[in-house]
Amino acid sequence: MTVRKPCGRRWPACPRAAASAPPTPLATLEASDDGKAWRQIASFGSNAPSSLSSPAKTASFTPVTARWFRLRLRHDPAPGFIDHFTFAPGALRPPFNTQQPTSFAVSEFTLSAEAHVNRAIEQAGFATLSDYTAATTPATSGPAPTAVIDITRFVTADGTLNWTPPAGRWRILRMGWSLTGHHNDPAPEEATGLEVDKLSATRVAAYLDHYLGLYAATLGKDAFGPKGLSTLLSDSIEAGAQNWTETLPAEFARRRGYDPTPWLPTLAGYVVGDARASDGFLHDWRQTIADLYADAYYGTIAKAAHARGMTLSAEALEDHRPQLGDDMTMRARADVPMGAMWTIPPGAEAQPTYRADLKGAASVANVYGLSAVAAESMSAFGHPWGFAPVDLKRTVDAEFALGVNRIHIHESAHQPLADVAPGLALATFLGQYFNRNETWAPMADGWISYLARSSYLLQQGRHGADIAYFYGEEAPLTSLYGDKAPVGIPTGHDYDFLNPEGLLTRVSVRDGRLVTPEGQSWRILYLGGDSGRMTMPVLRKIRDLLKAGATVIGPRPNGSPSLADDPAEVSATIAAIWGDGKASAISPHLHEGREIAPALQAEAVTPEWLWQGSGQLAVLHRIAGDGEIWFVSNPSSGAAKGSISLRGTGLDPELWHAETGRAEVADFTMAKGRTDVPLDLAAGDAVFVVMRRRTTQTHRHSAPRMERPVMVLADDWRVTYQSGRGAPAGERPTMLTDWSQSPEAGIRYFSGIGAYRRTVNMPKGWAPRGRLSLDLGQVRDVADVTVNGHRAGVAWKAPYRVDVTGLLHPGSNTVSVRVANLWVNRLIGDAQPGAQAIAHVTGPTYAADAPLRPSGLLGPVRLIATGP
Repeated sequence: MTVRKPCGRRWPACPRAAASAPPTPLATLEASDDGKAWRQIASFGSNAPSSLSSPAKTASFTPVTARWFRLRLRHDPAPGFIDHFTFAPGALRPPFNTQQPTSFAVSEFTLSAEAHVNRAIEQAGFATLSDYTAATTPATSGPAPTAVIDITRFVTADGTLNWTPPAGRWRILRMGWSLTGHHNDPAPEEATGLEVDKLSATRVAAYLDHYLGLYAATLGKDAFGPKGLSTLLSDSIEAGAQNWTETLPAEFARRRGYDPTPWLPTLAGYVVGDARASDGFLHDWRQTIADLYADAYYGTIAKAAHARGMTLSAEALEDHRPQLGDDMTMRARADVPMGAMWTIPPGAEAQPTYRADLKGAASVANVYGLSAVAAESMSAFGHPWGFAPVDLKRTVDAEFALGVNRIHIHESAHQPLADVAPGLALATFLGQYFNRNETWAPMADGWISYLARSSYLLQQGRHGADIAYFYGEEAPLTSLYGDKAPVGIPTGHDYDFLNPEGLLTRVSVRDGRLVTPEGQSWRILYLGGDSGRMTMPVLRKIRDLLKAGATVIGPRPNGSPSLADDPAEVSATIAAIWGDGKASAISPHLHEGREIAPALQAEAVTPEWLWQGSGQLAVLHRIAGDGEIWFVSNPSSGAAKGSISLRGTGLDPELWHAETGRAEVADFTMAKGRTDVPLDLAAGDAVFVVMRRRTTQTHRHSAPRMERPVMVLADDWRVTYQSGRGAPAGERPTMLTDWSQSPEAGIRYFSGIGAYRRTVNMPKGWAPRGRLSLDLGQVRDVADVTVNGHRAGVAWKAPYRVDVTGLLHPGSNTVSVRVANLWVNRLIGDAQPGAQAIAHVTGPTYAADAPLRPSGLLGPVRLIATGP
């Protein structure tokens, strides 16, 4: 079946294409004996997003006899890419096509009684499937591979076949190749062209020589390295499917160990040998393509970067399975493995595919001995200029808990015009608007310091995890776990994903633990994902690890997916490892089945951490020399109050607060091999528990710190609004009220910085006891506090409080609070009928009736003393 569609580019990288591309239908083949009662006999499946699916689909099934056959096409009800995003109230939606189609254009439909490979288009790599194990070809047979002969030598220069076939009936199959036709996007017209052949190291190297040569020609001898460009970044790969390069047959033979030539007809859907052998060859074909993506593309980019004194940061698949490739192995060629996570909307959860992508990036670093893990972070959709730091913290904390320790804010558009704000953006509905024109840019250091301090701590040491999670050899992480997270991981035990290459080349056993050359270690190896089938190299490795004393958990596999493997050797090796189903023949530390918790208990592996209290936690553990670092965050909407129990004793816990840089000793109790630390985290809060000093103490219980109100600063405030934003000029008296509720349009629609000021008189002889803080109450959205000309700090999250100890003195004091709201209200104001635009943007943002965002210093403002 062939269904026409005009777009082959991925959205949102190609939003115009996404707006016009019709969705790919769900297609089923049905049969009937009377034309009334119909039964389904085959499904063509769905490949979302439609811009990545093949326009041609095939399905094979056991023979069916019927009087009537029909092809049924219907709308796929599964959520599309755009359906995963929310829009800010009143945000104008881009004109994407979201209507359900009433018809589909079919250019060709055929039925054949001849055996064909099931889902041949995807099995041959012209497109992808999320689960190839579900596309097994029904039992059938075709010509033996010895009956397939290569007659290329009989084709003349003009394309004429001059060959006399032996007696019998022959099918002549002429195979060729073409460009995919895919262009890079989005890019300016002069930088747009055909994608490079990513399976050819020679062509990738030639492209990089040209591309990087443009920089060298412009910037001179210091273009790259310490004095120039230091990093080359490869974004998520969105080039579409590719399944050929001229050297592919030779690479296949070298990597798989046999000649692919007799099996090439399977690429056209013909069965060679039998169904199992044909599927096995196509598995090996796809695996070779995946290997070349890692080596010929990512590996060549890394070599080009290193040759010029640069490092490589690289993402991989990001969102489900846009093309073939193992997303861990791809990124293993980089110096900094990367993933991506879009901004988590209020009340929502991070999409599983992004969690898998970032967990995979962190696992690459841990398996391959790298220190930095980066995230394309805070990408957003449908919330134009709608994010303050507090709105972004939940996303960043989720990334930190997954192992990220380097934040790449996506994105920061260049702003070439000094007097135009907010100015340029990736799109008015797409991106993060982090640049000098953001309203809170002058006080962004509070937020950036939080990112920097957290990243630094999370770059120390190595990951503390009990489980090495081998996910199989067929699918990437973003496909396996694109819609749901791995199941069965017991709370309190962390894990790293382990790819086939990492298992085969990076892991050994020392003192019963799985270890890498750099010292990363795990207590157990879990066989999850699609490891229900394993190739011989993987089976041999598992056997050797067990013999060396490793603990392995996993069900008995049911064979190998590869044609390169001898079925008899596969069966014998499986039997040797898993034994008779009751006990392994080679190790008592093999636990057959999928349950992790009972095996951990049997191996006396207690949880790394346990939470006893209200709410929930997200935790990441780093082991730094003889010390330990725990990142603990509260992702829930309510408080998390209780005690976290950490495995191990003898280390003195401290609480480090990344938002302020303040560290304090923590209360604790040590008993039965665990250290319990009480925590009280507000919704969205996070803290580091740092254990860096030895102690012989078994407990510490400090006297509670009491807060004593010193003064309420309710009245006598004056405010000056940033000029050029439509608000009244000059300083004026003000109450601590919401700007968006003002009767004056210039204040109601104001976006920018309002500078509040008032005098604070302290009594003669006054001196604070303990620490003194200025609590601002409610702030919308970021506040920068100065006392007597000395900057006290930035308040960007609740509690909006800064330490002013030592800044106030008896007598007259001046307190200044500069508060920035967001661009949202100004953009809404500019949309009012007859309004003269004050903000400068490149497209529509909000409707005139969109709700305004509360803004300003709302208070109450209080001076608070804290101490025993």
